[in-house]
Amino acid sequence: MKCSRYAWANLFIIPGTILFCFLGATAGSLADSGASGDSGIITIVTIVVGIVFGVLAIVVVSFYAKKELNKVSELIGPANDIYLGEI
Repeated sequence: MKCSRYAWANLFIIPGTILFCFLGATAGSLADSGASGDSGIITIVTIVVGIVFGVLAIVVVSFYAKKELNKVSELIGPANDIYLGEI
């Protein structure tokens, strides 16, 4: 695998990484909030909105990645589909 392709692939995993970091931080924040007895509606709404936008980012990136992989598959041709794993 070329280094440039590897670098691009690492760039495109950032939305998922951010989402999982956010989920971990949110779980810690909720645990602290529950321990202190604070149950602010604003905190819950912020967490839900963050999770929704995080999942939406992953869906959008996945959609465009699939679209580009289909283009590459068409350019390469059916003889090489076995190497692409029948995308």
